[in-house]
Amino acid sequence: MPGRKLRPLATRRGRIRSGALTVSVFHHSSDVERHVAPLRRVGRVRVECVDQRGFRRPDPAAIGVLWELSLGQDVDPRRLARRLGSMPAASFSATADRQMADQSRALGFRQHLTAPLRLAEVERALGLPAEVDLADRLETHAPALVALARRADVVLDLVRVLNASTDPVLVASALLARLSRWIPVGSWSVVAVDPDGGVRWLAGLETDGCLKAPAEAIADAVVRTGRPYLSPRVAADPQIGEHVEAAAIGWPVVASGVIVGVLVGIDRGRARRLPVMRATLRAALTQLMEPAGYALAHALRVARAETLAVTDDLTQLYNARFLHEALRKEAKRAARSGQPLSLLFVDLDGFKRINDAHGHLRGSRALVEAAAIIRGTARETDIAARFGGDEFAIVLPDTGTEGAGAMARRLRERVAQHVFLADRGPGSRLTASVGIATLPGAAETAEGLIEAADAAMYRVKEEDKDGIHVAGRAGEFAPRMKEGTPG
Repeated sequence: MPGRKLRPLATRRGRIRSGALTVSVFHHSSDVERHVAPLRRVGRVRVECVDQRGFRRPDPAAIGVLWELSLGQDVDPRRLARRLGSMPAASFSATADRQMADQSRALGFRQHLTAPLRLAEVERALGLPAEVDLADRLETHAPALVALARRADVVLDLVRVLNASTDPVLVASALLARLSRWIPVGSWSVVAVDPDGGVRWLAGLETDGCLKAPAEAIADAVVRTGRPYLSPRVAADPQIGEHVEAAAIGWPVVASGVIVGVLVGIDRGRARRLPVMRATLRAALTQLMEPAGYALAHALRVARAETLAVTDDLTQLYNARFLHEALRKEAKRAARSGQPLSLLFVDLDGFKRINDAHGHLRGSRALVEAAAIIRGTARETDIAARFGGDEFAIVLPDTGTEGAGAMARRLRERVAQHVFLADRGPGSRLTASVGIATLPGAAETAEGLIEAADAAMYRVKEEDKDGIHVAGRAGEFAPRMKEGTPG
């Protein structure tokens, strides 16, 4: 199977960012070094001192901003807000003074501190999440995991559980259920790796929506480097590009030397030190993840094969076989729920001219462009398919004739406005003939709905093309839809 090969694990620390915390301190006095001295003594903190007179934005990787105030100082609140943006910020001064605290609140700061500045107070003032110790957690659970990897019954149980299904989501969920007991982390995810190296979130345990993008970014870093990922603070890592205050681990799931998935563990907050995976823990994880890699690879292959079986090779829309199956299911659901179900049948007017003038290869390119228009017009709940040749169909669940008419008009307009094959020569223009049928008004069954929508589309073709017809009962048709007229 094509994909990204796993590189040897790197043990040098130079390959992993230190995760130092940056604090931007905007000052106006010459005593700033004395004010920040306690922060500089913390090895994992980098202090960036900036004169307030130099108009610039804070370091985007900073955990927050500290702004020095003094009595009688003239600060423009709007200019200050523009400079700080959404960055967490607190003010400080050399001496404790009630007037200073009042001025701080008036300027919109979270809290006011008194120098010298200490990290614990700064973190509370900036409202930062509590620290987590992912490094300690890995070290604490490593001996038990190493012992589990040596037990044949544990490995056999893992093989049995992971091969109980060929659904990639179920395989990933079974793996996460075991892994969460072995190494407790705030959120575990499995990210699938496609043959072209692309990544997509597959399943998660205690994973909220806002952590899916960071999980995919971490998985992408693992695929690109071929190495595990460890970070005490994801927000400070430019290769991830996700501003989430969290510590994280990314581990490649491998089959036959190819990365087929990535385990991503994310802990909200920041670790106090760099997580380290010692050789014994790496060996144990490698051994336990080996059956997971083959089970996941097999499940993903089956899923891709099933997708190809219901997908049109050229346009990547669903094929006619899947359309018939989906329409039958939707028709039964509509009958139970009492909700309408509509079907659009679309034929490209003038497509034969492209084939005759430019050949079938260019004609196929035009069909791909038309499919992209149809896909972009359809909603997430709709089912778009290539019925055959230059005919397409769109199933519209829970949609009556009026909604289907609105969809048909949008699609017809977008086809008419598009310049096909514009990358080579002057391009070509096409129009669309669209037939609409709605269940139960135009038919009682899925097969009847297809026949009614197809007949409505051919009624447009028989007249002067480039229009929309709505099928009625017993083969009757509503008057042809004019531009802007609801169906």
